[in-house]
Amino acid sequence: MTREPVALISLDAILSEYPLHGQVQGWFFRQREISNGAWLVEGSDRWGRLLSRTGGDPESLLAKLVDEAEEINRAVSNAP
Repeated sequence: MTREPVALISLDAILSEYPLHGQVQGWFFRQREISNGAWLVEGSDRWGRLLSRTGGDPESLLAKLVDEAEEINRAVSNAP
């Protein structure tokens, strides 16, 4: 089984889908109210890694995703 190489997503393309940036290096986020008082918060990096959480407080959800994105960045930078 051969895997296709992962292509880096262009900055313009990622910003069009995930307009919130600057919280974590290399990560972009969006918040959407999917129902009255219910939020979906999602994050992506330019390599296509994805994070998401749902709940009632979008700022709290975003803070949790920021923490998770920082963990991923640490793990990737420590990989052999």
